[in-house]
Amino acid sequence: MLRNTLTKLTAVAALATGVATTGAYAQDISMAFIVKDMNNPYYARMGDGALRAAEELGINLSYVSAEYNGDIEGQIAVVESELVKGHDAIVLVPMNGTALIPKVMEANALGIPVITADTKVDDGPAQVETFVGLDERTSFAGMAEWVVEQLGGEGQVAILEGFRGSSTAELRLNGMMDVFNSYEGIEVVASISADWDQEKGLKAAEDILQAHPEVDAILGSNDLMALGAVQAVKGAGLSDQVIVVGDDAIPSALASLRAGDLDATIDGNTDRVGYEAVMAAYRLVTEGAELDDWIVVESSIMTAEDVTDEYLASRGIELD
Repeated sequence: MLRNTLTKLTAVAALATGVATTGAYAQDISMAFIVKDMNNPYYARMGDGALRAAEELGINLSYVSAEYNGDIEGQIAVVESELVKGHDAIVLVPMNGTALIPKVMEANALGIPVITADTKVDDGPAQVETFVGLDERTSFAGMAEWVVEQLGGEGQVAILEGFRGSSTAELRLNGMMDVFNSYEGIEVVASISADWDQEKGLKAAEDILQAHPEVDAILGSNDLMALGAVQAVKGAGLSDQVIVVGDDAIPSALASLRAGDLDATIDGNTDRVGYEAVMAAYRLVTEGAELDDWIVVESSIMTAEDVTDEYLASRGIELD
């Protein structure tokens, strides 16, 4: 379990080790920012935004996670550990919509406000102050429309889903299906869960290509699965025939876009999600601010032409 709290923002490299960093405690305010895992660059970027907000505000931020995405019991244990610390607020990126509800309710009972980011908890007895994140359904509907446009409104498509039961995975899938179901010429030949994982994405894409050799596009619900699909498509010698897209704009996906392998991804501005979540929690704690039910962070579709030197510099990314 990765659990550290420091008092000064150091280097961005600290994110890779799971070390939480902050500025001076001007207000003596303590928060926890709990993500799903720190192995995926998606959450490293989100943590970067959260830590930037903490430095600007001068608060003590505990940036923590379970060992890996899917480790629900591990994340429950992390939340338990953070609750004991008596934080002023908790920002939570839950593994799925239901498993963390009892822990949110414990925070409620302790008077610790909870904000969710990126992934929602299901409606019910748990009180969440606001949700900060993308409109995942609309975002991936936009990607599906882009794919349909590339195919001229006709073709076979396959989907690599994230963890079933995760609101993020379900919303992205529903966004795709909203679009594909509206086109008579589009056939969804497979929809397989690959658990956000590149190796599982590779295996699932290989199975899809074997079962449906005429598939025209593979949509990965995140970049890691999409990069696995890129491997499978290249291995089958079908790079010029099969469109592959992803979501998250992680550095390896941007490199793949530039190389002409991945066709498109979605930049969900996850650093902005982390930043806005911490800022919202701060306003709530210090001002008693009334927060909107949903603080929406915008997204955009990226293709190779969007991976400019200026864009990479703005994110501090250097591609080989």
